Amino acid sequence: MTWKCCRPLLCALPLLVATTASAAKISFSDKGFIDVGGLVQAQYRIEQDAAGSGKDPSNDFLLRRARLIIPGQYNDNIGFLVDTDVSYATGPGTNPQVPAAGVPPAAGGASPTATGVYNGIFLLDAMATYKVGKELTFDAGLTLLPYSHNVLTSASRQATLSAFPVFFAANSQRSNRDVGVQIRGLLFDDRIYYRMGVFNGVQSRASIPPTPPATVGSAGINPGDAPKFAGMVRFNIAGKEDGYTFCQVCFASSPIINIGVAAESQANARRNTAPVSATSNLSTGMGAQTTGNADIFADIPFSPDLELSAEVLATRVWAGDGAAASGFGIFGLVSMRFGVIGPYVQIEWFNSDAAYVGRGNTAGDLTTYRGGFSWYVLQHVYKITAEIAFQNKERAGETVDGTLIPPNHWVGTLQIQASF
Repeated sequence: MTWKCCRPLLCALPLLVATTASAAKISFSDKGFIDVGGLVQAQYRIEQDAAGSGKDPSNDFLLRRARLIIPGQYNDNIGFLVDTDVSYATGPGTNPQVPAAGVPPAAGGASPTATGVYNGIFLLDAMATYKVGKELTFDAGLTLLPYSHNVLTSASRQATLSAFPVFFAANSQRSNRDVGVQIRGLLFDDRIYYRMGVFNGVQSRASIPPTPPATVGSAGINPGDAPKFAGMVRFNIAGKEDGYTFCQVCFASSPIINIGVAAESQANARRNTAPVSATSNLSTGMGAQTTGNADIFADIPFSPDLELSAEVLATRVWAGDGAAASGFGIFGLVSMRFGVIGPYVQIEWFNSDAAYVGRGNTAGDLTTYRGGFSWYVLQHVYKITAEIAFQNKERAGETVDGTLIPPNHWVGTLQIQASF
């Protein structure tokens, strides 16, 4: 890896500072229009002991996001949103949104773990909306799930590089997005914001194929093809948020403070095991996976050049008694913007219900610490962020019953963002 790879990014900085970006708006009637926008987040990432030698840091240049964003409306009631993204950091067959390579590596095809030779473009959001009024809007299509304030925060308006962890059934197809219908709106003088719907969820399957190196598949899930239900209710203490996505560093002129609760659940969505020893894993059977969340968000501008942003989320996951995926987590971040510079810290703590970590199960308690700062060259239109992250995993680096638990490690990231 040579530094020549990053010269285009460095040369582009003067252009980013010197120009102002905006979406291209195409109007076709008094109230009808189509916007064409985009978001690019280019990263340099260095990760401890992740090079092929196993003892040297890796050096990777990659696209975290590359989105084409097309919102629009026919009139004040009928609207739509379509946007795409690109899978760059992982290769074919390693991402549920990117299909496996048609030609295996042995026959000259792409490597299953290639980072730069396989750019898969996929649909991120695609929804139609009908707005009756501020109290009621219908959405139908591929949308964000009403999981938490953090999940609904736009990827371009975050204070940090990484959103809080999310917890869905292992066989969910699109993580924090899904196809379905939902309603949302503001009630009681804009004090209550609600968002709830029914979604496709885990697809019904008679059996689950094996994941290499396993050669035997497992029994199916969701035999009755039950949908997923998800919903959120928020109380606006100060200000309001009512868009499709929210903000984290808002550059607002007045405070935005709200608290919320949310839940998502699907019947027959998982077949987990509860690890109790190196030789014993108790089956939890086929059952529902449910997640409950409670959070608080605050963005407080003390002046145009001084802004505090803070968010805390508490999560409880029910994925089977004693399963590694079950547990309780608390996640929080604090960012303070001084003019165009915004330092931040973020902590993610999850306490797994698993009674045993070792052979057959290396997933247990996990704490991740993140710290960094953003340079808001032009608010969120042009932004540069640097972050260092460190993981602290249960029994990290230990050999338990002949199995090495992956050691703790650090990751450093530099990201340049341009949006319009």
